Amino acid sequence: MATEVFFHSLENVLEHELTPVDLRPGLTELVARLGLSGVAGPNSRWGLKVQLGAQGLPPSVDPAWARAVADALAVPGDADPARGSFCFDTLSITTGGLDKADTHLGMAEVKGYGAAGNGLSYLVADAPGQDDPLARVAGICLLSPVRPHPHAGFHGALTNLGVGLTDRPGKLLLHEDIRPVVNTPLCAGCGSCMTVCLFDAITLNAGRAFIDHEKCTGCGECMNVCFMAGISPEEAACIPVFQKKVAAAALTARDAVAGAKPGRAGFFNLLVRQDRRSGVARARGRERLGDVGVLASRDPVALDQATWDLIVNRMDGPLANWSGFMQEPGPLLERAQELELGSRGYRLVEV
Repeated sequence: MATEVFFHSLENVLEHELTPVDLRPGLTELVARLGLSGVAGPNSRWGLKVQLGAQGLPPSVDPAWARAVADALAVPGDADPARGSFCFDTLSITTGGLDKADTHLGMAEVKGYGAAGNGLSYLVADAPGQDDPLARVAGICLLSPVRPHPHAGFHGALTNLGVGLTDRPGKLLLHEDIRPVVNTPLCAGCGSCMTVCLFDAITLNAGRAFIDHEKCTGCGECMNVCFMAGISPEEAACIPVFQKKVAAAALTARDAVAGAKPGRAGFFNLLVRQDRRSGVARARGRERLGDVGVLASRDPVALDQATWDLIVNRMDGPLANWSGFMQEPGPLLERAQELELGSRGYRLVEV
């Protein structure tokens, strides 16, 4: 039987790309469709996995959206719905400021999270010297802002589950097989890759980028910001290896937090805010997608398959037209299905 994937579309809203995106009504409805209304309370707390995004930019997941999910999860009649949920993320290996617990928490506050922001507590789940807050949760919801990903084609539920719920040392292990290489004729010497590298692995030599593989962790952030598409994996064979490792990590994370029980996890892929900075040149020849909407499911495999199909349908061509990368998530989805993390078969239900 095909898994249901629910879709809240923004495309039928008049002038939807000219006004601020408000996903609160859609997220409330999607929580209900997933059968998760009223599951969170002070004795049954749920963790909401969110992403802040880079410093100086709007939050990748608006704190008001996370609050809408928390309110929808809350036990009806609870005088303080915030008691039942909290927001969290893990330390990053790609974004400056999010790689250390103190600066991470400071950025969360600036972006509207925490008691003084959206009213929900915010935690760094793998901060050193603390107990794991996810060891005691009743369930989790992953709010995944869909974006191009250099190693998986796009970042969705599975990469957020497998990479996003892994601590910082685990993230480094997942990426250890990938080594990017600079296509020197395509390098403009702009220094964008050098600016985003947290590991000081990139220098400019005679006006061209050079990557020190002794320092490089394979995170791929340099590939993501290269406007000339001049950086790519050294060997294509490392991409399936990475994707299969992420699938295994996703299974481990799901079982550790949700106990392999579908009723204890909800997954939301946010296809919004893709092209809001329209004045910026389109990196890697990426075509415009626009604000599409939100897809949700209990099954992360079906959800990512539906997201991939939806992007391809809107692009009227391969995923690379939107992502700018030749990589596609086929090995990731195939391995996740083999591990019984979910099924690639689905039925799209518009709400």
